Amino acid sequence: MRNLLILLAILSHSIMLAQEKSIENILKSHFTNLNHIECNYKQEKKLSVLNEPLISAGIFKYEKGGDISWEQQTPFKETFLINGKSENKFDKHINQFIMSILTGDVLNDTKLEVSYSQDEKSYIVVMTPKKGAMEKKLKKIILTFHKKKVLLSQLEIISKNEDVSRINFFYN
Repeated sequence: MRNLLILLAILSHSIMLAQEKSIENILKSHFTNLNHIECNYKQEKKLSVLNEPLISAGIFKYEKGGDISWEQQTPFKETFLINGKSENKFDKHINQFIMSILTGDVLNDTKLEVSYSQDEKSYIVVMTPKKGAMEKKLKKIILTFHKKKVLLSQLEIISKNEDVSRINFFYN
């Protein structure tokens, strides 16, 4: 009986690894073929120091090899350009991280522990920082992809102090 339980544990672990590898391969293929994104977004930030969440919405644009544009429409109009040209060390780090999500390079980041799962409608990638500056500030980052279209539908960032930023992406 004990040997059977050990065998079942090994087999279930092997099946889970194969499933994770399959999801990883699907996502890496998606990133390789991703050239352009234009979609609406809604961001909700739940901060421990505020009773109500901060909500913003607008248009997100990405062109492979170009800049990323967050055109916030509400609560006020503001455009954020993300590129490699910033001289500010913090901005540069954030910009590189966001770009690594869009290129798929984040899946190979050795400073992150990456796990994959899926449900009926989504592929889910959970990244847990294990060293560096991100490990000190972030608890985990969760990417949720629409399964049929293989498009990022939600980005969730949970900080060490349990503040949560959740961005939902809406495609036409």
